[in-house]
Amino acid sequence: MHTPSVRTRVLSAVVAALALSACNGGSPRPAEAGPKDSSPVVAVINDRSVTTQEVKAKLDEQPLFVRSRYATLEKKKEFLDNLIRFELLVQEARKQGLEKDPEIQATLEKVMVQKLLRKQQEAAAGTLAEPEVRKYYDEHLSEFLKPERVRVSHIFLEAPKDDAAKRTQARATVVKLLAELKAKEAGPTKSAFELAAAQQSQDVATKPAGGDLGFRSRDELTVAWGAALAEAAFGLKSSSEIGQVVETDKGFHLVKLQGRQVGMDQTFEQAKPRIEARLLGERRSKAMEGFIDGLKAQAKIEVKEAALEQLKIEGAENKPAAPAPTAQPHP
Repeated sequence: MHTPSVRTRVLSAVVAALALSACNGGSPRPAEAGPKDSSPVVAVINDRSVTTQEVKAKLDEQPLFVRSRYATLEKKKEFLDNLIRFELLVQEARKQGLEKDPEIQATLEKVMVQKLLRKQQEAAAGTLAEPEVRKYYDEHLSEFLKPERVRVSHIFLEAPKDDAAKRTQARATVVKLLAELKAKEAGPTKSAFELAAAQQSQDVATKPAGGDLGFRSRDELTVAWGAALAEAAFGLKSSSEIGQVVETDKGFHLVKLQGRQVGMDQTFEQAKPRIEARLLGERRSKAMEGFIDGLKAQAKIEVKEAALEQLKIEGAENKPAAPAPTAQPHP
C-alpha cells in the first residue's frame, strides 16, 4: 500500500505527464472527441465516464519503460486511480471558474497556435523527389567534400635556383636557425619560431603574422610554394612540431605545425538525410511565411504608432534618433 506522500508524488508525475500531453495535442476528452468512444467504461467520476480506450490512450502516451510497469491489474488500477485524481482536480478547477482565468486562456491560445503551426507544417512538408535532393548535393559539393587542411607558419629565405652562391649561403643560415629554434622551443620560449619569422622571414605577406600561412589544403600549398613544402607541412604530426629544412625553387623554408582540420568526403547517400532535413525545413518555413502573409492580407490590421511610442519598457533605454546631417556651405 502506498503512503500518502508516495501517492502524492505519483499523482504529481501523472499530472505533469498529462499536462504535457495536453500541450502536445494529446487525446481529447470524450465530450470533445470526434468518433464516438464505444469501449467499456472503467470508471465514473460524477458525470464523467472514463473508458478503456481513454486509459489505453493515456498509457500509450507514456514512455515504453513506464508502460511496461502496468501489466498487472493492480498496476492498472493504480494508473486509473491517478487519472481519477487528475479528473477530480479538473472538475474542481472548473467549479472555481479557472477555465476563464486569463493565464489559462493565454496558455490555451499558445497551445492552439502550436497545434495550428504543426498542422500547417505537416501539410506543407510533403515528400522530396530524389532529383531535387541530388541537385542540392551537386550544387553544394563544398559542404560535403572538404580536403584535409593544415595550418602552418613558415620562415622563408629567398634563394633562386639559378643563384648557386645565394642558395649555399641561405642553406647554411636556415640550418643554423633550425637548430637554434628547436633548442629555444624545447625550453621556455615556445614562440621563438614566430618571433624569428617576424624578424628574418623574407615572405612579406606572412612576416607581420609570424609566418602564419593560415589553413591550407595540400593543393593550395603546392600552388603557392611547391610540392616539397606541401609534403613537409602535411608530414608534421603534432601541434608546434617544427619540420626539417625544406628546399624549393624559390628558396628555403622552415615550417611549424599550428593546427589541422580533418577532411570530409560524404557520398550522396551519406549526405541525403541531412539534405532532406534541410530542404523540408526550408519548405516548411517558406510555407508558414506564406500562410501568415495570407492571413495578414485577409485581415484588417491597423497599427497605432502613437500609442506604441508611449509604451514604456522597463530596462530599455529610449535613445533619441540621430539628427540628420546638415548641409555644409561651399566656400
